[in-house]
Amino acid sequence: MKKLHIAIAALLSSSVAMSPSFASEIRGDVDVSLVIGEGCAVNGTADAGAGINKFGSVDFGEQSNLDLFIDAESAGAAGAGSIELTCNTSLAYSVALDDGSNPQAGQRRVSRGGLDFVNYELYQDAARSVRWGEGPQSQALTGTGAVQPLTIYGRVLAGQTTPAAGNYLDTVRMTISW
Repeated sequence: MKKLHIAIAALLSSSVAMSPSFASEIRGDVDVSLVIGEGCAVNGTADAGAGINKFGSVDFGEQSNLDLFIDAESAGAAGAGSIELTCNTSLAYSVALDDGSNPQAGQRRVSRGGLDFVNYELYQDAARSVRWGEGPQSQALTGTGAVQPLTIYGRVLAGQTTPAAGNYLDTVRMTISW
């Protein structure tokens, strides 16, 4: 038994002698940083060739006459869902819409190749009582840090003369400012 104790003691002393020993060390800090820039992001697509962002659309569908109001709501750039903005928490920002590519005396109009026009309007509310425009007609909002849906309410004005059949288009510029 005495031989066994001597063998174990010899084994232990050799393993201690073989383990590395650190006589010195240096410690220091590593700084890690992140800068959150003030701003907003909008879901959408980018047309890199044209340098244009596409945020969504308002589609009034196919109509055979303009006797009654025709209402529509915006859809996101992918054609479904809504336009979505994500802005810093507590960031005050505004969303403005210009009068489009075919305005006449402050009236928005879709056009069939510049030959025929149909008047329409865009609104901030579902009741279609608050025009959405620029300056004092822009919509003031506050960021939450999370996705915020944004709906544009459209209306083709009733009682217009129904022009020739065809595709009527307009492009409205949306500007988000903070």
